[in-house]
Amino acid sequence: MQAVSAVAIVLAGILAWIPYVRMTPEYDHVVEALGGHPTETATTEPEELALLLEGRAVLLIPEQQEADEAALEALGTEVAGVLRAFLSRGGRIVGMSFARGAEDLLRGAGLWEVNDGYNVTGGTLGVARTDHPLAAGIPTRFPAPDGSTDFYGLPEGATVVVWDTYDKAPVVFTWEVGGGTVILLGFDLYERTEATVGLLRNAVGLPAAPSSTAASERVVRDVGVSEVEEVLVDLGLTFDQRTDPYGDPVWVLYFDDLTAILSVDDAAEEAPGRFRYLGLYAGWTTGGEVSCDALNAWNRLTRGSRAYLDEEGDAALESELYLGDGVTLATVQAFIERFGRLARAFAEYIAGK
Repeated sequence: MQAVSAVAIVLAGILAWIPYVRMTPEYDHVVEALGGHPTETATTEPEELALLLEGRAVLLIPEQQEADEAALEALGTEVAGVLRAFLSRGGRIVGMSFARGAEDLLRGAGLWEVNDGYNVTGGTLGVARTDHPLAAGIPTRFPAPDGSTDFYGLPEGATVVVWDTYDKAPVVFTWEVGGGTVILLGFDLYERTEATVGLLRNAVGLPAAPSSTAASERVVRDVGVSEVEEVLVDLGLTFDQRTDPYGDPVWVLYFDDLTAILSVDDAAEEAPGRFRYLGLYAGWTTGGEVSCDALNAWNRLTRGSRAYLDEEGDAALESELYLGDGVTLATVQAFIERFGRLARAFAEYIAGK
């Protein structure tokens, strides 16, 4: 209970400024890394931003992918006075970026001339200051996840905490300015790692997150987009996220030569964007050549799925998982993995009918 209370207290002091963020998967991953939603605003009005920052300790600026640098600089110019006033009260600005983000807003505000440099995805990052609080619990070397950049034009007095080990270009740095602190993280959490999640949590003042192994055993009664995609990435599946006619997320999964649809249902009213049912579907164009008797035989002999003929007389296979009574993410992973095996077996089965 103490850890939960600590997280709630820290989240209450964070304002996430998200006017131009891409929600999925980047911002969804930020929320999951934080362990919940901070107060969020998409305002571009200086007065409203100033009002929301009253009493807050941290202004979090995730990557702002849906705007170009010129628009972000212009917005930074408009809110320059608000940002400087927040810093003068001892506030902390935590920025994230891959190609566009906090560096552009703060450049527009006249605070610095920092800009993003090279895409360092796949490189090796290292902790330059192991004694720095930002580096607490972070491995001394770790791979740069997809969506990582270095920076140039750092202000005098900035402290580099993480760099690209190839050329020591800064990837994470902090700067004391105007009575407050600015921390810039050179990643967008498109791809999460324990190291980048840890850096974000350290930056905003949250306690260390549980390890990925512990997280996979955490019991959940509903899931959101970020957890579903975490499982799909862990499985090594290629997938596309789309939206169904009701506005809910669906995923096209590619099991080698087979394609399946992963859908959600039973929305949790108390937690928008989270669902209690997962469904998997795969279909084959059989043109009536597979009989109902053959599919009934499959259903009698095989557990964990149901086969049927759709309205066009084509064969389909489905499976569902209800989360409301409590499952682990490892259970969700096993559910998807097993459906892949069942779909392959079903394809072979109907090919022989």
